[in-house]
Order: sequence, then C-alpha cells, then structure tokens
Amino acid sequence: MKKRIEWIQYVFVAGLLLLFMLATGCIKKPSAPEELLQGNDTFPGKPFNIHIALGDGLVRLDWTVNNRDDVDHFLVTRQNVVETQTIEVSVIDTVFVDAGLINGQEYIYTIKAVKVINDREFSGLPSDKITARPNVYSILLENGADFTSSRAVTLGLTAPTTTSIVELSNSEDFANSSLLQFQSTLQWTLSPGDGPKVVWAKFQDQEGQTTNTAVSDSIFLDTRATIILVEENTNGQSKIAADSIYFSMYTGEPFGLLATISIEDGPRDVQLNDLGTGYYDAWYVIPKDADVLQATITGNFTDRAGNEAIPVIADSRVTILRAPAAVTLFKPVIAGDGRTSLKLSWSLTEDQHDFQTYEVYRSVLGSNEFTLVSIISISTETSYTDSGLSPNTTYVYKIVVRDRSGLTGESNEESQTTRPDEIANPVILYKPLYFSDATTNQIDLNWTTSAEDNFNSYQIYRSTSPNVTTNSTLIGIIPQLDITTYSDTHFFENSTYYYSIFVYDDRGQVASISNEVSVTVPNTLPEPVYLAQPIIVDSTRFQLSWSQSLDPDFANYRIYRSRGNTVNLTEEPIAILSGEVLQTTFEDLNLTPNVIYSYRVFVYDTNGDRAGSNTVTELTGGIN
Repeated sequence: MKKRIEWIQYVFVAGLLLLFMLATGCIKKPSAPEELLQGNDTFPGKPFNIHIALGDGLVRLDWTVNNRDDVDHFLVTRQNVVETQTIEVSVIDTVFVDAGLINGQEYIYTIKAVKVINDREFSGLPSDKITARPNVYSILLENGADFTSSRAVTLGLTAPTTTSIVELSNSEDFANSSLLQFQSTLQWTLSPGDGPKVVWAKFQDQEGQTTNTAVSDSIFLDTRATIILVEENTNGQSKIAADSIYFSMYTGEPFGLLATISIEDGPRDVQLNDLGTGYYDAWYVIPKDADVLQATITGNFTDRAGNEAIPVIADSRVTILRAPAAVTLFKPVIAGDGRTSLKLSWSLTEDQHDFQTYEVYRSVLGSNEFTLVSIISISTETSYTDSGLSPNTTYVYKIVVRDRSGLTGESNEESQTTRPDEIANPVILYKPLYFSDATTNQIDLNWTTSAEDNFNSYQIYRSTSPNVTTNSTLIGIIPQLDITTYSDTHFFENSTYYYSIFVYDDRGQVASISNEVSVTVPNTLPEPVYLAQPIIVDSTRFQLSWSQSLDPDFANYRIYRSRGNTVNLTEEPIAILSGEVLQTTFEDLNLTPNVIYSYRVFVYDTNGDRAGSNTVTELTGGIN
C-alpha cells in the first residue's frame, strides 16, 4: 500500500501557478476551490489518520475526520489499476471493509466527507490516495506510510491462521534474516542510512512448510530535515500595511509537512507554499497592525517524515511601518456668534510615541476639494476653532494624523452649518439685578420668551469680558420655554460679569442670541463672627468655637492668640482654616498651665478684606 505522488504533477502545477501570477499580476498564491471550503465551518474536513489492514481478498480502512457530527456520510472511491475501473461507495461510519478482491491486484482508495444542506450534498477535500494490494500473505510498513523518521518501524503481517513463523530481512536474498514467532504486528529495525528501504518476509506453517515467494513492502527513511536558505525581497526598503513581501525557503526536500517564516516582534508562522522542487514560497500581504524595525526573518521546516529542521535566520532584515490609527472627529459645534466660527474636537491619537502633527482639513459641502487649514504639533491638543467662515454655509472637516515616518491616518468626516447673518426674534435679556443680604447673594437674570418654533433650550453663557460666545462659561441650561429667569450664585465680589442667552433648536443649532448685559458685583466687607468663651479641656488645652461666617466670598478663618488680656495682631495667626466656612471650632494645644490667654478670630474674604471677632480670655488650669 502506498500514497503515490508524482513529482511531475507538482512541477506542472507550480508552472501553471507561475503563469497565472505573471498573467494577472496577482502575487498571492490562489487557493483551489476545495481549499476554500476547508476554511468554512459549513463544510466537512479532509479525512486523515487513515489505517489499512489487508487480508485474503480483503482491504479494511478506518480514518478520522474533524467535526465528526457535521458529517452525514462518506464517499469511498476505489480504482482498479489494472482494469481502470472506478467504484464509489457511500458509508455512514468511519470504517470500510472491501471484500471479494483479487489477491495481488493493486487498488487505490480515496475518502471524502459529505454534508447535506437543503437536500444538496457538499463534499470536503478528498483524503490522500491509499494504495492497497490484498493477499493471503502480506507485509505492511508503518501502516502504509510513504516516509518514516525512525529506523524502528512497525510491521503489519497477514497470513493464514496456521502460520507459526515469519522470516524477515532487509535484503531480498534474506541475508542476516531473523526468524520470529508469527504475530500480526511486529517491531523491526531498518538498515542504516537515509533513503528507500525494503523489508522482505517469508512465512512458515506449523508443519514447517515455507512460502515459495517472499512478500515485501517499502518505505523511505528520512531522519533529518535541513533549511539551506531563507530569503525575502524588500531589499532594505520599508513596507507598510497592504504591501506584499515575497518570502522563499530552500530545503532541497519537496513535499514537506510544514514550512513557515516568522517575523521578529511581528507576524509569526506565515505558511509557505510547496513548489514541489524543494523550494517553498509565499507572497505575504502585510496586516494593518504590523510594526517592526529591522526585524529578523526565521524559517522553520518540518519535512514529510516529521523531522523538524534547525531554524535558519535570513541574512536580510525587514522593516514594516504601521500607519497611525485614525482619530475620531466629533460633530463640530457653533463657536462665538455661530456665523463665522466652528469648533472642532477629536479623540486623542493612539500613537503619541511617534506623533508628529494633526492636520485639519476643511471643505465646503458639495466640493471634493479639502483645504489644509491648520497644523497642530501637540498630541494632547485635540480641539481647534475654525474662524473667518461664511454665514449660513455647511462645512465638512476631517483630521489627518501624521507620524514621524510621514505615514498618515485619516479620520471620519463631519459637517456643520454656520448661522445666517440675520436671526429672527432674538430674546431680550434685561439688566441683571444683584441682591445680597445676610443669607442670600445672587445675580438675577430675566428675559423675554423665545419665538423659536423648534425650541430646545435656553443656554446662559457668562464671561468676565465683553463679547460673550459659546466659548465662554456655560452656567445654566433651561429646557422649558416658559421659564425665563435664572439666578447666578457662583461669582466673586468686586468683579464685572457679562451675560447672553443662546436659544438652541431641536437640531442642536443656535437659533438666536440675546443682547449682552453686564453687572458689577460690589466689594463688601465680611461681617465679624462671634467668638464664644474658651472651654478648658485640661491644664494645657482650650476648645474654641465661633459663629459661622455668611460672607459670599469667604476665604478663610484666622485665629490669633496672645498672652495676657489683649491680642497682638502683629504676630502671626496660630491657625488659618482656608475654604472651610463650616469649620467653626479649633482646639489649641500645648499651652502653659496657669497662664492667661486672649483670642480673636478674623474672617478674610477673597479680596483680602477682613473682620475681627470679639476678644475672649481664659486662664489655663481652670481659674478665671
């Protein structure tokens, strides 16, 4: 039994492939139609691990297939070499027994797995060809394998039940033969040296009668694999995603099980195609995530006998540059008055280590020509306000990321329309009213109701300088059309504030902008707090407490202490409680027993103005 592969077939196929590549300009080896089916879960796989047993006019086959549950049945094809007759048999199981054969006649078998989909049969790749020659007496090396990597082999023997002795030899003349007790399976050692090997057998029955004719089987002994050369064709030039690199490996040994190359710190186990001449090659299309610099190329090879060659590194190296990942451009928003400015923002680049610039491109809707409007060289600067635009015009934008190698990544495109010059019926914002008392400190805003049909919200913007825009501080959003008041409570004294009301429509666009108004918040001195009599904790500690400051621009409490009945304010305070207006207690530690101490608490505001509390005195040790 043998799996026969004609060398001329491989040369012919390789020649056709080369002509196809030259004719079409395609540099990647095409897959055969059946090979395409193999990669699809819908189709069954190729049968493998085929075992054979021979008998008197009988051949028995069994095999393995991946995803057995996906296979509905198998087609076993038998070809009679002498009569050029082909028979196809359908079987359910992974075992087939072919009986009634002619002893000594050569038969060739192939097996295909079949799946039925919508009453149509789809078959996977056929198995390797299996050649069998049934006989009353037979010998089979390594279950009919073509190659072996070890001198130690397993023999399968077929003979009548009356057989008691088998004589085995590595020579046709039975020199140095061995007489062994007959068993259907025996271990045997091939003669030394790689190359074709033949084992001969004669059989003897219980009465001592020996067969007149010896039977034999052959196998190729191959104990080592070698890689002679690994090459690639970049010639030192850098490559990028979607480029192709041609890899080749020469082993001097065709029909290997696996030939691959691996790129250092990059793609690994790229499979090469067997050209049937000892050469293996592939046009490899670079994936988008590959990124290597002067990387080594390592070839690996497993020959047809299963020997693994020592990996070989190519003399040359490859560089693959990865273009920067595209950023995400968000929808531009109205900036300033919305008539001549738009604000862009985008996601941070993923390639900060190799970043060079963001390039902002702009086009008018309907035009395919983009104009470079800005170059930004800071990777963390992910916004840009485009000004000098025309009112009532739709602009399209995109962001291009460029790295230090000159490679680019282009974002999505987004558009926005500037506001027209004239906006009907803007709301009227009245002069703000500043109000302050012991418990309240606020600026009240009032305006007229918007006449916008597609009203979405009022948005209140504030600035500390004239010309309020959407780049100013947004302090409030009111989605109800009939609510036209707002109280601003977060501000500083001795400051002037400017306000405008922006009406937004349900498309997220600015529908109208009110007039601009301003108010100046006067500077008021803080009110003093009341300091309570200290509580004696022990002979060295006092507990102080005071009323809470209600000053709107409160900054801190400062606690002053002196010995005696008067507080010396030229000394530094013993404590400053900043920003904690609710913290109205303090424990003074490490005092001297039997000493009178005086205290005052001052309230400071953000302008540096202050107000001092009453003075309290106390004697440590509990004596007033």
